[in-house]
Amino acid sequence: MRKKIAEYLHSEEKNMFKLLEALVLQPSSSRSKKGVDAVGALVVESLQSSGMSLEIDRQSEVGDHLLFRSSACHKSQPSILLFGHMDTVFPIDSPFNWYKDDGEKIFGPGVIDMKGGLVCAVYAIKALAFCGLLEKIPITFLCNSDEEIGSSTSYELINAEAKKSLLALGFECGGLQGEVVTGRKGRLGYKLVVTGKAGHAAFAGADKASAILEMANKIIALEKLNDLDRKIVVNIGTVQGGIGPNTVADRAEAEIDTRFLSVADASDTSERIVRIVTQCSVLGTKTELIKTGERLPMEQTPQNSALFKIIQNEAQLLAIPCLEEMRSGVSDANTIAQNSIPVVDGLGPIGDCDHSDREYMVRASLPARVRLAACSIVSCWGTISDFDKAGESS
Repeated sequence: MRKKIAEYLHSEEKNMFKLLEALVLQPSSSRSKKGVDAVGALVVESLQSSGMSLEIDRQSEVGDHLLFRSSACHKSQPSILLFGHMDTVFPIDSPFNWYKDDGEKIFGPGVIDMKGGLVCAVYAIKALAFCGLLEKIPITFLCNSDEEIGSSTSYELINAEAKKSLLALGFECGGLQGEVVTGRKGRLGYKLVVTGKAGHAAFAGADKASAILEMANKIIALEKLNDLDRKIVVNIGTVQGGIGPNTVADRAEAEIDTRFLSVADASDTSERIVRIVTQCSVLGTKTELIKTGERLPMEQTPQNSALFKIIQNEAQLLAIPCLEEMRSGVSDANTIAQNSIPVVDGLGPIGDCDHSDREYMVRASLPARVRLAACSIVSCWGTISDFDKAGESS
């Protein structure tokens, strides 16, 4: 079967890269419904010959979410969930709007985050269809439109599909050494608002109720929550306030990003932040803490490790590098992990510098990772009991 998959993918390699170029050259900023839907149309067209059925979750403000299912999917049969997102971080008017293939690397907006991953999932499915396996293996492929802005409109859909799934495979980019992600840090985001009392700076006394002064005290205290040993990160990313240098600021705002490895650390960090925020040292000021986003950690469970070992074994047979990684960034894998099913991420092609105008893919990694994905799906379906045993021992 591996030989048949390899032969099919080799014959389709040019088309694989044509699809990649078409996807990359179609701008799909998260807030551009038209752009993201155009990417979705390309994915739909590419999978038309596979026999996968299509369900569309219509959206009014962002792109529609897409669900593809193989003919083997039944309500009583849990499926293998593949997932990826169609949006990118780049604005519609970004000057980074080109595609360049120099034979070794391919450059372009979203080439690894994650239009290359979409190509990887699409052609893995097409290879399985060619081999007649979609009639035997229940596969659901979820493409959402808002991952880069927190997946607020796809969150319930992702959870619902995860609950019906045996395991999940994500197609965010792989690491430069062939890493596959078995764990991700969690993230909590906050907006901190401090209010005080406005006044003329020339007449301000020691009791001035400066929102900026209170914010400064809060920032220093919050930054002290960083813990290198526990890998807890607290970062104040933006600060604004006041209307001029000769006024006492009556309002200041800051955005806070926190990262952590475990649910326990998430709870502990959150409690500490609340304590700092609610204790004001500048008289006449008060604070408000607003949660702006939350993704609990994808912990490195025995189930995830069992799933990774199957993928790593396939990689060894295909002579493809494959290492295990705990990744700091979050993805929809974090959400899926809360449903207690095995999940790995980073099965997409290898590259670097995503979210910048230097984003690139290692060209040779695309066909290699497609082969790895297709073969891993077959092996996963053949070793279902491994996950059950891992789950029982965890």
